[in-house]
Amino acid sequence: MITIFHGDDQVKSREAFLSSNSAKLKLDSKNIKLDQINNYLNEGSLFSDTKAISISNYFSIPKANLDKLSKLMIKTKCDVYLWQDKLLNATQLKTFPQAKINLFKASNDLYTCLIAFKPKKFKKFITLYEKVVEQNLFDLFLYMLKGNLRKLLQSKNLFNEKQLLQTYLRLIELEFQYKNGQLTLPKEIALKRVVLSILS
Repeated sequence: MITIFHGDDQVKSREAFLSSNSAKLKLDSKNIKLDQINNYLNEGSLFSDTKAISISNYFSIPKANLDKLSKLMIKTKCDVYLWQDKLLNATQLKTFPQAKINLFKASNDLYTCLIAFKPKKFKKFITLYEKVVEQNLFDLFLYMLKGNLRKLLQSKNLFNEKQLLQTYLRLIELEFQYKNGQLTLPKEIALKRVVLSILS
């Protein structure tokens, strides 16, 4: 049985992926070795336990290896758990037509808040941001906001380029401090302070 976990709510999809599988062989797209996987899937077991394998970011594996690996996965009788850090498209999902698909969609409030990230729109942004925080989506929102700022830095927009870059760098610093326990104030307030000057 193949089970796929994907969607733009990375936090929930990852949690579900980790809690649903008890695979003995756990791999990431960066450390895929076809021989190792082939040996694991085809070796006999002394125990009656069903063998399982889990792979993070399966669809990020280079295409040549992905095609070979997909053939192995379809043939195996082992349980296969695949996680992708984004929403998969229909073509990707067709790779395993019999798979059980677990989709984790992000709240619309996230996107509405990102769209409100515009100069002179601080009040509107903060109202929406507080809804995002209430839904415990801070980590996902921070990730998406950083991605949004990266895109803005590479295109024409209404922001001052220097100020936009400073805001982006401050978000990276905020994330580092937050994840390393170095923030001296709540992360939600710290983010408000980072965006205040650029949105006011």
